[in-house]
Amino acid sequence: YPVDGVSISDSPIAYIDQKIEAKRENYDKLVSFLLGKNGQKILANYGRRTWYGGITTNASKTVFNPDWGIDTTKYISPIKYPSTTVIRKALLLYQTQLRKPIHVVFCLDFSGSMYGDRERELKEAMEFILTEEKASQYLIQFTSEDKIDVIPFASSYNTVWSTNNGSDTRELLLKIKDQDSIGGTALFPAAAKAIRILSREDSSKYNTSVILLTDGEGNVGNINTLSVAYAEAKRDIPIYSIRFGSANISQLKEMATLSNGKVFDSKDGLVEAFKEVRGYN
Repeated sequence: YPVDGVSISDSPIAYIDQKIEAKRENYDKLVSFLLGKNGQKILANYGRRTWYGGITTNASKTVFNPDWGIDTTKYISPIKYPSTTVIRKALLLYQTQLRKPIHVVFCLDFSGSMYGDRERELKEAMEFILTEEKASQYLIQFTSEDKIDVIPFASSYNTVWSTNNGSDTRELLLKIKDQDSIGGTALFPAAAKAIRILSREDSSKYNTSVILLTDGEGNVGNINTLSVAYAEAKRDIPIYSIRFGSANISQLKEMATLSNGKVFDSKDGLVEAFKEVRGYN
């Protein structure tokens, strides 16, 4: 996601050491002069903006003449970006055709504490990320080359919903919408199942990750349940958690530390969380 920025590169002056002391002394004198106040002043008098970013109100008007279109109060921006249309087309091309496909497993918390507003927010979040028309507005849509698994969990997990076409998510969305919240929170067993699924994937063809949406504290299994599955996988599979409400942050951080993942808070914006998660793969 491009944002405004400035890139300035200084061309270095170099010295090839041939063990001739007199030449080294002359080189050191030259560098000292160029970097000194007098040297910098002379360079500025010849028209070089030696100050960082080119911003100053004290520049000599005879050298930096405003009548010539020079404005020394504006930051130097040496990079000329293409138009917004061109950038958008380039990013869309990368997102839909050039990037490596991904295989992602969503672990969705449907425990009793999710009942009500949190369940609604979770379902709305999944509808957003799995609906191409909506997700493509932020360049976070899935493509036909992507694989998606969904593990709904409460006191346990009893099913895995899958598609090998990330553009065809209608069945996944219908099943998610029909799911009810009840029971405990098998947070760690569900994440372990996701790791086992992805451990069988061909990492040369797919980037893999787990995205966990939860509001509660895992009360079925523990971090060891997940650690065993992770050790058996013998590969790096990041776990990204998006927390709703009063999710146990310490448990989610443990999972992130184990997998080199990250924890996000839905209060900071689900779109931004999904954008950052998708940015990693």
